[in-house]
Amino acid sequence: QAAAGGGRAALRACGVHNVCRLLSRRAHGFYARDAGVAHRKNLGLLRKIMCQESTKFKNVWTTHSASPIAYERGRIYMDNYQCCISSIAQEPRILYQKSKCAKSEKIEDALLLECPLGEMLPNPSDYKASLIVLTVQNWLLRLSADGGEVLEKVYLAGSCCKFFRYLSWDTPQEVMIVKSAQNKLPAAARQAGIQQSVLFYLAVFQVLPLSFIGMLEINKKIFGNSVTDVAVSNGILIVMYSMGLVRLYNFKAILEQFMEQPFDLGQEFNWNGQVGVVGKYPFGLPCNIKIT
Repeated sequence: QAAAGGGRAALRACGVHNVCRLLSRRAHGFYARDAGVAHRKNLGLLRKIMCQESTKFKNVWTTHSASPIAYERGRIYMDNYQCCISSIAQEPRILYQKSKCAKSEKIEDALLLECPLGEMLPNPSDYKASLIVLTVQNWLLRLSADGGEVLEKVYLAGSCCKFFRYLSWDTPQEVMIVKSAQNKLPAAARQAGIQQSVLFYLAVFQVLPLSFIGMLEINKKIFGNSVTDVAVSNGILIVMYSMGLVRLYNFKAILEQFMEQPFDLGQEFNWNGQVGVVGKYPFGLPCNIKIT
């Protein structure tokens, strides 16, 4: 232990301050063993480059927006994702500018989707970057990241859920989670003493090619009355409670154990009294994962 501690102290003493050496160490995986280390090292590299005394900055471009500005890997999105600007060139340039959309087509959330390396994909368009967007009317759209054209569309909301609002990664660039807004009863129902048991719905998708894995509900009867929020990340279902408690569940095990019946997008189904096509309007997606 003393020898190891002395070695680390010596390393800290000499330090690695050269940006090229730090980049080389990163490429060889020196920081891959500990969670968060690579991210911290990347930020350290950025700080070294930006804060050195010899660095000079000049303003090459300015813009303003009344709505929030989003950024995804070299692309700046403005006007609620209606305008896409490439920031990679020496001076930013517009990749596409879509006409103003109606309120019913407003985009609630978005994720940038990039082609996985070394995999055969069914469509030529799958090999180019695309933007997954979620609209206020519960449509999940895959748009071309360079032109904004609609490549795929899936209708989410069936009879069980009416308001999907959030996109996130379970496994980055592999498994995506579409989360509903928190279900709330009308004021009249609450005054009548009716209790809302289902708080959230989670729809799970494999991406590229886009495929439906399943949908489940977060129910107070299963997880407890004090549930306040839920998230999925890296195979873990994270359930948060009002008293500061957080419970972690194996999400893969939940999908495998409580999947009642698998469904594919575009598949016709007659299930639990519902007849329709998976991912098509007005049927949407079935809630086929029932946690008991």
